[in-house]
Amino acid sequence: MRRFGGRLGALAERNFRLFFSSTTISALGDGVSTIALAFAVLQITDSPTKLGLVIAARQVANAAITLAAGVLADRLPRHLVLLAAAVVQGLVQTASGVLVLTGHATIGLLAGLAIVYGLADGFVLPAEQGLIPLIVSVVRLQQANALLGLSRSIVGFAGPAFGGVLVALGSPGTALLVDAATFFVAATLLARVAIAPRADTVVVAKPFFAELRAGWHEFRRQTWIWTTIVFFGIGNMAAASLSVLGPVLAKRDYGGAGAWAAWVSAVGVGAILGGVVALRYRPKRPLLASVVFAVPYGFQTLAFGLGVPLGVLIAVAVLAGATLSVHLALWFTVFQREVPAEARSRVSSYDALGSFVLIPLGAALAGPVASLIGIHATLIASGTISLVCIAIVVAQPSVWAIADRSRTEPVPAT
Repeated sequence: MRRFGGRLGALAERNFRLFFSSTTISALGDGVSTIALAFAVLQITDSPTKLGLVIAARQVANAAITLAAGVLADRLPRHLVLLAAAVVQGLVQTASGVLVLTGHATIGLLAGLAIVYGLADGFVLPAEQGLIPLIVSVVRLQQANALLGLSRSIVGFAGPAFGGVLVALGSPGTALLVDAATFFVAATLLARVAIAPRADTVVVAKPFFAELRAGWHEFRRQTWIWTTIVFFGIGNMAAASLSVLGPVLAKRDYGGAGAWAAWVSAVGVGAILGGVVALRYRPKRPLLASVVFAVPYGFQTLAFGLGVPLGVLIAVAVLAGATLSVHLALWFTVFQREVPAEARSRVSSYDALGSFVLIPLGAALAGPVASLIGIHATLIASGTISLVCIAIVVAQPSVWAIADRSRTEPVPAT
């Protein structure tokens, strides 16, 4: 059994295998949902503003609940938090699908359901980051994160394609019901995860705001986390300009939507390749390596700003997608090893909020700034800001100080 388990790696461990299967299936449903929800709205109205309203409702609800979700995920068994979130998301998608199929869907109803979906989704990342180290051995933690990233990259292709087929052959409502089914399957798998009761709960719960403050203090105590998040947050805000201005350049200079689709697909191909690399790459200083692997992320924005040929853009996209996968696998692994288990979900919620809260602002500012200094100049400035932020993080002594202690851990027998 040891030989067989060695070939499976992290998947040889039952709890992780169940969690991996659950997240892969629900991620496939997420891919279907991205197509289904958009066309469900467009079936009611052609207004891009109203489509944006429904999508924004989900995102705002997600961000609004993140900190509270971190507190609750540290108080409760995290696999049960994920199970409850999956059930709620499944019920929301069931209701949305039925409304669309029966012709009773309205923008208001879909936006309201999107808020409920976003509230449930806000629990997922904090609970996952607290759970993963409890369901896989330390020596296999990086491999587990790499496998999760690899599966999400693969279904990132398959999900939208499957959703497109379902919408084309039937209705957006049918696709939403398929998405709902994936959440119920995911919940069933999570229900089979077995964790010792005391290993995943806070014995004596403190008042909510006291626990929230304790999570903030732990976030601040870990110097490498807050310094990294501050500058990555600024870099992500700058990079958000590409999501707005990239399609404009693709239409104007590179032949249209096909060029933008090719670039997006190239990022996905790179992400899959990077996921394979992350399965075996074990640097001595994983946090430093993680930050360095984030550098090509800024190259993408610079390449668009410099107006390079489409072939070069595709090559840069593959490189950026690959290195981003390695960056994320290493980052999550370091986070899970360094943050105490009892505060991991709360710290993760501050991490997520700091990393992504400025992205909508960056996207909103891209158009006005481009109208003042030009699209190319805006993208060059954005790419430069991203690279400067990464350079500042690399210079932090706390980033250099973290070593891979798991090398001394024995591989568990299976």
